[in-house]
Amino acid sequence: MRTGRPRDERVRLAILTAAQELVLEKGYAAVTTADVAARAGAGKQTIYRWWPGKGALVLDAFSEWVSQAPRMSRHKPSLSSTLVEFCRGAAEAAPVLRALMAEAQFDEDLHRRLIAQLVRPRGDELRACLADRRPADRELVVNVLSGLVWQRLMLNEPLDARFVRFALRVVQRI
Repeated sequence: MRTGRPRDERVRLAILTAAQELVLEKGYAAVTTADVAARAGAGKQTIYRWWPGKGALVLDAFSEWVSQAPRMSRHKPSLSSTLVEFCRGAAEAAPVLRALMAEAQFDEDLHRRLIAQLVRPRGDELRACLADRRPADRELVVNVLSGLVWQRLMLNEPLDARFVRFALRVVQRI
């Protein structure tokens, strides 16, 4: 149970926006919580009270960005369109995602948050497109596609249309 004053949503959004902007401008390693607090017009103590560290703050900032991104409006999105959106979002945030993946190797809390906030939801989006497949096949396809995307992201390789076509050809064989 949280004690003290409740979070001010405007301040929270200002902090998340500042974190996102600064990381895109300067790179993850160069950004400090003091930089974020100054840009957001908030106190460092507010950041420390609401987030356990820079990784969690940046992850929340990019999770917020992903949740606000426009989605294709379809009743049941296709696997192809979902994979294209997944790759587009990952490519746009690639340097930040690579930094978060690296830091998550040494921070168990950030690791759990990364899985819960980014990895699992992207898998769920892919899974929703595969409802016509047997559960075991559906999980295999989700793991193959997710693995291919996260590996290319980690290795700084393109997540472009050519990659999407390749990945779709791979899963057609499953």
